[in-house]
Amino acid sequence: MRPILRLSRLALATALAFAATQAAASIRFTEAVDGNWFNPAQDGRGVSVDFVPNASRTGGTFFAATFIYDNAGAPFWITLQDNDISEFQFRSTTVGIFRAAAGTWSTAAPLTNARIGTATVTLNHCNEMVVALDMDAATGLADQSLTLQRVGAPADAVACAWQQPFTACPSFAIPEPAFGPRVCSLPPTLTGDTTLTNNITWLMRGKVQVGRDTGQPGGQAATLRVQPGTLLVSTAAAASFDHLAVNRGSRIFAEGSRDFPIIMTTGNELPGAPAAPAPGQVGGFVIYGAGPANCFPNCSAEWEPATPSPFGGDMNSAAARTDNSGVVRFMQVRFAGFVFTAGRELNSFTFAGVGAGTTLEYLQAFRGQDDGLEWFGGNVNTRHAIVTCPGDDGFDWEEGFTGKLQFGVVDMRNCAGSNHGLEMSNSPSNADAQPRARGVFANVTVVGQSQSASSDAMQINNGTGGNFYNLLLVGSPRSCIQIAGAPTAAAAGPATALSGVLTGENIRTFGCTANTSEGTGVTVGYTAAWFAGQNGNSVLSANPLIANSGGLPNGLAPTGRFPPIGATLPALNDWFQPTDFVGAFRSNAAEDNWAAGWSRPFNP
Repeated sequence: MRPILRLSRLALATALAFAATQAAASIRFTEAVDGNWFNPAQDGRGVSVDFVPNASRTGGTFFAATFIYDNAGAPFWITLQDNDISEFQFRSTTVGIFRAAAGTWSTAAPLTNARIGTATVTLNHCNEMVVALDMDAATGLADQSLTLQRVGAPADAVACAWQQPFTACPSFAIPEPAFGPRVCSLPPTLTGDTTLTNNITWLMRGKVQVGRDTGQPGGQAATLRVQPGTLLVSTAAAASFDHLAVNRGSRIFAEGSRDFPIIMTTGNELPGAPAAPAPGQVGGFVIYGAGPANCFPNCSAEWEPATPSPFGGDMNSAAARTDNSGVVRFMQVRFAGFVFTAGRELNSFTFAGVGAGTTLEYLQAFRGQDDGLEWFGGNVNTRHAIVTCPGDDGFDWEEGFTGKLQFGVVDMRNCAGSNHGLEMSNSPSNADAQPRARGVFANVTVVGQSQSASSDAMQINNGTGGNFYNLLLVGSPRSCIQIAGAPTAAAAGPATALSGVLTGENIRTFGCTANTSEGTGVTVGYTAAWFAGQNGNSVLSANPLIANSGGLPNGLAPTGRFPPIGATLPALNDWFQPTDFVGAFRSNAAEDNWAAGWSRPFNP
């Protein structure tokens, strides 16, 4: 049926669009419902279904077709269509029913679609869809309700993750009918071994913590598991502290998939919400680990001064270096960020003292109010991360961070309040705190052009070290690279005889107001000499990015491959994947698009 369904989209322009009465749950209309569905109670009658997402993937069109008979036994085709399905909707009560006609076998006629009724379509799980047909009186056709089962998906459809029907909130959660019929709120503290299933929309009220800090008396470790395709939402307050925090000693296994990412967002993204989504309407996602940090033993969260949450461990401890807080993979955090006071904020993703035993992969921070991903100490490694329109910095580290990142994107185009694409510092209270922060980043693309005149693609300050390879930095209002603070330059050493603490190789830049600049305490010209004196760094003569690159993150694919000069990733250990390109993507080819499917598109 796939070719027939695709051809039927020609009728979309003439079909009527209706405002749906909506309901939200984790299961929702996506390409995963494509295929043939049948009703075993009515001689196998059924429908062929196709869902066509819109360009922003914030919803799309539901379409179904079936061959039935009228009261006289004459056969005819009907189609079901709703052009206004929103992203998290599992039910629509205003799906149009149309009778299709186009002449006879021998005499063709233009295709017509006459509206003959209204359907309510409800998804219960991957293998059950209820279609209630409310036929117009003039048709003489009786109303029907079809409980459909899945026959099979087309060859190009994805396997569906939502296998469980919703029955009731589990004992540890509370029903939240004001937010929808399948919404359950989480308790303030999760203990034991808990699973958040994807048949429920999970509401966070204030801080939801996993376990209790095991570094203090009375601490209690816990484990949280989150299924692929799970949706977590805030109460949608304008300044929301609603967030999920994994405490030191506990673990989370939030393992989404490319087709079914785990999404944390504001309740204002739910169908029928009273207001539009905006940054700051959800707190964010936090892990407090026991990994090494130069603030230890006095590390505590900057956004909770009244009731601080401790984190971190001894830099010299093998247990701290290998500390394991679990796995977070294929996860989006949208519209996050809570500002307690200036300089005390929750980020979209906050990793405080997270150790290298933790796995972080395929993460997106979308339109947050503060930083996208921030690491406070720790030595966790992160692979494949996207920050889309941050309210402050894209990637930020401090307090002795020594982890690694490979394949990262920061997109700040036309974003109000965005500051630096990359901001690195050692410690806000002691620029020479030891051990010194020295993360390693490779294959990162930063696109600036934010609305902040003081924005740099990369700012290196407060005494930090760091080693950077294969970066592509484009279009920042102030400079592509700024080095700030006398302790930073002192640790790095003279530009002509660097110590190795702060290095950058194969960095390509384009279109910044200035290629380099200096902050307070750094001699004018130091950053330019630092940039020019290292292997493979150069200013490009033309924009290296494609404006519209066929599905790659909104024009962030390169116009061509920019091979690094010399060794692929010199002096890096085996954790890094070998690459032959500068920036986050090798090319604009579909096979090089690691952002496809799981990330939220953005069009500035």
